[in-house]
Amino acid sequence: MRLQVKQLAECPEHLNTVGTWVYEQWWRRPHNTPEVVFSWLRTHTQKDKVPFTVVAFADGTPVGSCCVVENDCVHRKQYTPWVAAVFVKPEMRYRGVASLILQETAAIATRIGVESLYIDCHVLTARVYEKNGWKIHEREVGDKDSVVMLRTLHAENQKT
Repeated sequence: MRLQVKQLAECPEHLNTVGTWVYEQWWRRPHNTPEVVFSWLRTHTQKDKVPFTVVAFADGTPVGSCCVVENDCVHRKQYTPWVAAVFVKPEMRYRGVASLILQETAAIATRIGVESLYIDCHVLTARVYEKNGWKIHEREVGDKDSVVMLRTLHAENQKT
């Protein structure tokens, strides 16, 4: 299996696939439609600029994605930017896809001068982020099972 990642700006033909994942996992509400998510993702069309979305492919087929947005946590508006909507198709989990997505996201953020990335996640998923260079920054933000994690990129920026 050959894994590859691209920014959504490089493969806009997969916008509906990524948008459907985001809608089904997080945005399905009575007042939302998939088009709400598609419209939001259309703002991710400039390469190497926040907001952006990274898409993972296995042998050319989209299998996962994540977004980088200005803010994804109503409880911590002072932090920016955020990784959001990290998704890997269930049959592709535990194969390194999430790590590949997170590492590419950090590489892009570093390249464009971002000093740190945040994510608001469930405490049970924190280990995925920890193994990819993230540290718990705050606990119980919003609810008792939520943590804000931080990946500092500043040191990585100084190496380049």
